Amino acid sequence: MVSQHYWPEHFQITEICEELVRRGHQVTALVGIPNYPKGVVPEEYLHGKNRQQIRNGVNIIRVEEIPRNPGIRGLAKNYISYMREADKKIGKLPGDFDVIFAYQLSPVLMSEPAMRMKKRTGIPVFLYCADIWPDAIKAMLPDKLNFAMPLIKAMSSKIYRQANVSATNASSYVDYFDQEFGISRDKVFYLPQYAEDSYLDMDLTARPSDKVRFLIMGNIGKLQYMPCVLEAVNSLKHRDDFELHIVGDGSAMPYCKQYVAEHELQKHVVFHGRRPYEEMPNYYRNADCCLLTLNVPGAPGINSTLPSRLQGFMAAGKPILASIDGSAVQVINDSGCGKAVPAGDAEGLAKLMRDFLDNSDSYASCGANGRTYYKANFTKQRFMNEIEKLLVLTMKGAQ
Repeated sequence: MVSQHYWPEHFQITEICEELVRRGHQVTALVGIPNYPKGVVPEEYLHGKNRQQIRNGVNIIRVEEIPRNPGIRGLAKNYISYMREADKKIGKLPGDFDVIFAYQLSPVLMSEPAMRMKKRTGIPVFLYCADIWPDAIKAMLPDKLNFAMPLIKAMSSKIYRQANVSATNASSYVDYFDQEFGISRDKVFYLPQYAEDSYLDMDLTARPSDKVRFLIMGNIGKLQYMPCVLEAVNSLKHRDDFELHIVGDGSAMPYCKQYVAEHELQKHVVFHGRRPYEEMPNYYRNADCCLLTLNVPGAPGINSTLPSRLQGFMAAGKPILASIDGSAVQVINDSGCGKAVPAGDAEGLAKLMRDFLDNSDSYASCGANGRTYYKANFTKQRFMNEIEKLLVLTMKGAQ
């Protein structure tokens, strides 16, 4: 398995590898040095320590990388350093693996070493795309660097096209792979990520309150398009019957705090910062409804994605109001877990919030509907069954 991120960083790929071991497979993970998200390397990984580990049966091989730093230049150094060091390590690994599993987050460069190993050994590659490129970079790239987009697209296309079999976390990506990269639809499968199944067994019923509490949880970055949320709140600030709770952190947080101060929304918006996973159930119990937004102008791939936080909100049994496009709208409509307006529609989101405030009883079944849909489509067991099938398909298809 090739991916830049792994334990002790919090990404699903760790659980995926460990579950494959529990199912009887031998797994080697070629990963980087933990430093996500703040670029701080833990003491136990400094000075060349713990470059090879075994955890829960997974053989972990770590290669050097330059820790993350703010800004495009700092991220680029981090991205490229992992790719280069992993490329070097590829030449020293045995060529007796049955299949190479490229787990691709951002950047797409983290999957390039998998393709290099395929070229060296002939071992087939299964690629799981959790973050579509080049659209993912558009959210971070300053306008003055837009000239680089054709090069980034060409690089992305080259990597994606080398995979024997691919899967994506949004149904719309199947079309994207076909239209943008010319990859046959019979080689790309829709496999949505799972959320935390333990939420399904918890009673996360909202605690009584004299105000309706809207919740946003997770990364607060450019992709989440916070202007939409805050403009909606601002248009409703004459009301005293609601609060917006923001649990998380990210690059858009300075903007959020400045907007709240400038528009005197302190009574309506509560910032909780980044909190440990163990505290999440309590935040859900203090929420009546979850908000979901995503919008990157000019990036149809990203706007069509299925954010993993949607599954989390559904597993927690919370009604969902969204300003979003693509696969997420289909899931919300099909499941009956809430309502959605187009991405970036602040006025539309405000109308949904107003409707929830005035007619909350009409949303009473949304939470249960979301959980029912989640159990049928988004559980970890279902995800792992499909991953296992696709790995076998990749291996047998190359024979």
